Amino acid sequence: MLIVRVIHRVLVGVNVFFALCLVLTYVSVYINPEQFWFAALYGLLYPFFLIINLIFLLYWIFRWKWLVFISLMAILLGINHFNGFVRLPYGNSGKHLKPHFKVMTYNVNLFRLYSWSKLKPSYSNVFNYIKNDSFDVVCLQEFYLKEGKLNLEQAKQQSGMDIYPSYILRRSTSAYGLAILTNLPVVRTGEISFPNSFNACMYADIVKGADTIRVYNLHLQSTRLKERNFNFLLRNEFKLDSKNYDELKDLLTRLGVAFTKRARQVNLVVQHMRTCRYPILICGDFNDSPVSYTYHTLTAKLHDTFKDAGTGVVPTFSGLWPSYRIDYVLRDKLFSTVSYASPRLKFSDHYPVVVEVQLSGNR
Repeated sequence: MLIVRVIHRVLVGVNVFFALCLVLTYVSVYINPEQFWFAALYGLLYPFFLIINLIFLLYWIFRWKWLVFISLMAILLGINHFNGFVRLPYGNSGKHLKPHFKVMTYNVNLFRLYSWSKLKPSYSNVFNYIKNDSFDVVCLQEFYLKEGKLNLEQAKQQSGMDIYPSYILRRSTSAYGLAILTNLPVVRTGEISFPNSFNACMYADIVKGADTIRVYNLHLQSTRLKERNFNFLLRNEFKLDSKNYDELKDLLTRLGVAFTKRARQVNLVVQHMRTCRYPILICGDFNDSPVSYTYHTLTAKLHDTFKDAGTGVVPTFSGLWPSYRIDYVLRDKLFSTVSYASPRLKFSDHYPVVVEVQLSGNR
């Protein structure tokens, strides 16, 4: 019986510890990584802490113990964060609405035109998908042109849309950056540069009928993990030796730099948004999870269309890290979300996000 009591107390202690860890993930979204980037790691580990608490929840339910409330309360305190990862299939209030705009955001991974790609270029597949659908606006990240393979005129012809590029890096034979595609009238385009980064933000003021909306195409700081970082995460053995210490230090350094740069970048975007007098849509690859300072800052005044109309768990990055939703379409309160989808296309290491919205007449 003594062993049983000891095991019980250990389980309670472990449960309390992971419940507190889960609560700390909620707190982490309020902490600017520029001041303390380590807090952002808690948000990154949210799914891990959530799963452990769900296991404890089921265990105590099975045991018919009041201790079930430890994990239950921790989960319920962050139910809004839970909805950012998992949306239960209950009624979408926008289903009866008629969509005014159909928007897609897609990180196209340089159309696989980089020299080390083992896969054939994907731009024909991407542009055919765009051409065969009735998109009003398409936002592409990692838009890439290369002499002898793809130029801007070819991209326009294959996509069937006008293209407004914003180049971050331009050379004599190639160009890399962002692009907004639309056949609607565009009255203004602009850029928000991010210092010391290959990431950026662009925007376009687009007219449809009597309405003008601003669409931001946003690509926030990439984590830029290397193959050896993935190998370190996948190894079964984590021995405390100098080699593993160096690998862990390198991994944490890369994460810290990315967290800090994203915080600066997202604050620049929010500052720019305050000057806009049009209804706003933000599309893009945030490179961050729904439990993060990045997401929390952008959704302080905007709404996540996944929470409006998504269903289930919808990761938008096909690789191992991060294995959850990092691509978003956000709307301001003047829009209502009609539908949300993330087709499982195999043309990139990301999946696109496709959203239909209706613009309110009461403005």
